[in-house]
Amino acid sequence: MNEIPGEPVRPGSITLEQARKIVDAMVEYAIKTKPGRGMAFAVVDESGVLLYFARMPQASLINRQMAEKKAWSAIAFKRDTRATRDLFVKLGLGPADFCEPDRLTLIPGGNLIRTKEGYTVGAVGTSGRHYDEDEELALVGVNAYE
Repeated sequence: MNEIPGEPVRPGSITLEQARKIVDAMVEYAIKTKPGRGMAFAVVDESGVLLYFARMPQASLINRQMAEKKAWSAIAFKRDTRATRDLFVKLGLGPADFCEPDRLTLIPGGNLIRTKEGYTVGAVGTSGRHYDEDEELALVGVNAYE
């Protein structure tokens, strides 16, 4: 019987302290690059459960919802939301083709957090700017992971 290749199972997840540092790095970068622009930031664990969230005062309700959806979507498909979007386009699929379409988004700005060994330990999601800028901010968070 052939085994399906995949990520090795790793116990554990991102810690609350690590999640806080990730969000702090994204907030600092957001303020530095576009002060006064509202953003929302979410970090989920490897199971997609919200671990840490921050919202800047100017962020809208939809920013809060989208940040968490982006992080959850990255975990759900074990790939960044931009890569999932590109795959869906190639296959002619949409969110409605999958379970939980109300939680899924294909908008860039949801990125996996991985260890140096390549294990997924969580994901970040950002919302409040153009999706390319959301993704840039999410990558700031990913790079702040230790």
